[in-house]
Amino acid sequence: MSDTVLSNRIYGAPGRRALTAEQVIRLTGLTILTLMIGAAVFGPMLLAYGAQEIVCQPFATPSAAHLLGCNDAGQDILAGVLTGGRISLSVGVVTALLTTALATLVAVGAAYYGGLTDQLAMRVVDVIMSLPFLPLVIVLGTFLGASLPVQVLVITLVMWAQPVRELRSQVLSLRSAEHVEAARAMGGGFAWIARKHLLPDLAPLIVPQFVRVAHNAILIESSLSFLGLGDPLRKSWGTILFHANARTAFLTESWVWWILPPGIAIALAVVAFALMGYGIGDDKTPRADRNARALDDVEKEPSDGILSLQHVSIAYRTGQGTVPAVRDVSLELRQGELLGLVGESGSGKSTLGMSLLRLLPPAGKITGGGVWLDGENLFSAEDARLRALRGSRIALVPQSAMNALNPVRTIGWQISEALRIHGRQGGAAQVARLLQLVQIDPSRAAAFPHELSGGMRQRVVIAIALANDPKVLIADEPTTGLDVLVQAEIMALFAHLRTRLGIAIVFITHDLPLIAAEADRLAIMEKGVIVETGTPGDLERNASHPHTRALFASVPRLHAPRIWQRGPHAGDRILTLENVSMSFNAGFAARLRGARPVHALRGVSVELRRCEVLGLVGGSGSGKTTVARLSLGQYAPDNGAVLFDGKPLHRASGTPVHMIFQDPYQSLSARMSVMEAVAEPLRIAGRTCKPADIATALRDVHLPDDNVFLNRRVGSLSGGQRQRVAFARARITRPQVILADEPTSMLDQSIRLEILNLLEDMRRDLGTSILFITHDIVLARHFCDRVAVMRDGVVVELGQADDVALNPVHEYTSRLIEAVEHPSSARIS
Repeated sequence: MSDTVLSNRIYGAPGRRALTAEQVIRLTGLTILTLMIGAAVFGPMLLAYGAQEIVCQPFATPSAAHLLGCNDAGQDILAGVLTGGRISLSVGVVTALLTTALATLVAVGAAYYGGLTDQLAMRVVDVIMSLPFLPLVIVLGTFLGASLPVQVLVITLVMWAQPVRELRSQVLSLRSAEHVEAARAMGGGFAWIARKHLLPDLAPLIVPQFVRVAHNAILIESSLSFLGLGDPLRKSWGTILFHANARTAFLTESWVWWILPPGIAIALAVVAFALMGYGIGDDKTPRADRNARALDDVEKEPSDGILSLQHVSIAYRTGQGTVPAVRDVSLELRQGELLGLVGESGSGKSTLGMSLLRLLPPAGKITGGGVWLDGENLFSAEDARLRALRGSRIALVPQSAMNALNPVRTIGWQISEALRIHGRQGGAAQVARLLQLVQIDPSRAAAFPHELSGGMRQRVVIAIALANDPKVLIADEPTTGLDVLVQAEIMALFAHLRTRLGIAIVFITHDLPLIAAEADRLAIMEKGVIVETGTPGDLERNASHPHTRALFASVPRLHAPRIWQRGPHAGDRILTLENVSMSFNAGFAARLRGARPVHALRGVSVELRRCEVLGLVGGSGSGKTTVARLSLGQYAPDNGAVLFDGKPLHRASGTPVHMIFQDPYQSLSARMSVMEAVAEPLRIAGRTCKPADIATALRDVHLPDDNVFLNRRVGSLSGGQRQRVAFARARITRPQVILADEPTSMLDQSIRLEILNLLEDMRRDLGTSILFITHDIVLARHFCDRVAVMRDGVVVELGQADDVALNPVHEYTSRLIEAVEHPSSARIS
């Protein structure tokens, strides 16, 4: 866990958004640069003579007529500095525009297409970056001649490589983002995706690259001109310095007004650009909260728990004022207890969890109450004491293991760092002990995070949290995004650890079935308030609060009557995979890199009938997603055939297949308006999209269709609203087949059934066939007509949903069912 940092947010009067420190700095730079550009453009017009005119005595000292005096030729130095600003600033801006445009084009194209294109582009970048910078500039400038176009060309050729490397890394990340994958799944090509998704998302990085190149270009132009490689017929700040040096200005008193003004102008322009680029792209970076000052200590009420929360209240500052997030929460955590803190999105559960370590976002503020760890109030602890407690007596297991781990450090180094932060020995023996504790072979200490599976990465994060033997563990959604078998392994690991170490755990989650099977007690949270606490069994049988009853009622049970009752489906086949095999890293280039082939699918044969819901069930790596990509036409199989209506599938023939992705927060671009998001598939296909059609699609998924909602940004919607927008985007295309890839796994428990009802509406109203991809075999049993269970690229069981779920034949199917019913009994592999 990184140390806390001081928030730079500056808050003004309630209800008004004050400028941040970064914005003040950037505004200062913009003001300086605007004044300089104004002086360069309009300044020479205000003078009575030009920069090349002889208007005074050589070496004349400053006077009212000539504020900076004159050079050895009798030319006014002020006129030269103002006129030279036009050239120097123009070279900087024009070069920055050309360099940034070239770098962006190369980075986007290379990263998007990948493969040989990317490799060739990066090798050219490596060659250019390995050459000595200044000598290369001088050689090119000498060879091509002295002129402004040559200067711009030389600087562009030398400076484009570094931005390419930085921008490419971001494009690689964006290319795999779900909203980009969604656009590709809808048939979007490179031009559409680059224009609508990559470039807008890349803008926060493009702008600082432009600023950086601009101020470097001014310095390079000045250096070239000072060395005599500038345009001798045009004045710039560099040529002024060249002539001053050539004419021995340093040997006379005239250097003070002849050399200093252009030198100061160069420095001021560089500083202005640097200030403008300060902090750009960092505004959305999460920061820890120091609570500028700790709360005054409050009197502790009697408690026998190792962790005691008493009357905790937290609020967030917003542009509309202060909004309460947690209100008067009191909880007790006993030694060795597993407490499940259950709540939906926006309930305040994660805010409450992060407040226990005083790691709230900058806008968050603890407004009351206290948290006592072994009798010590964390809310009133000084910063140094708080740093000592974090990781040693109370530790955090964050939600996303991949984001929590440093991608360029081995897992052994990162575990060792957690020990060294608290002054303990971080040698190989200690690292091996912690890896063994979380059931990882110590030989994997040299592995990097990307070389581990999702479950192993989560175990590494747990090992880091346990490194200093804490008494309390805060686990914030540690199983979200993992498949059911890995979830079960992580839950089994938590059960093992608290039995072996006697550690107390606060487990924050929205997955009620998962935590209800393991927790000693549950605390149900709604709208910032703990509405009910008790054992899982008592709450399920005798819940007094409506929200608690609604949560338990929304959980499908394996042996309960089917929620969706349908008649038998004997329709024609609409989508067929016939003996399909698919491998990755099987090409010649991959083998040269030492990559081993990965057999994603091996002889898979499944068929989807008209108006049918076919469930595709399996864990991570089973091949489910590969089947979906093949069904979209994004991949071509190595062997076998993918048929649509009995003919080979071709995406160019329209949009007969549409995909709904797992994470509504990622599969829709937060920048887009609701109207743009819903209309995107039709616009990609070149079809007319009428506002009335968009409104109808929104009504069909039970969303507002007024102008206010249509113009709302997707980023302002809740998870449930976003997934409904994704369904509206699907409905508007009237697809014949829907590929639903875990469409409810990231959503709150109470709205999962509502979202599945929307799929059922599409099946009934539009005659759509649905391939329902999930790791939850219980949910598949209720929603699907037939179920195909996949493991390691093979269909191991296929049949009617009730037959497969209630009377499994294959051992792997039984393991999936056991993982859902009894998570902690899962085998830790």
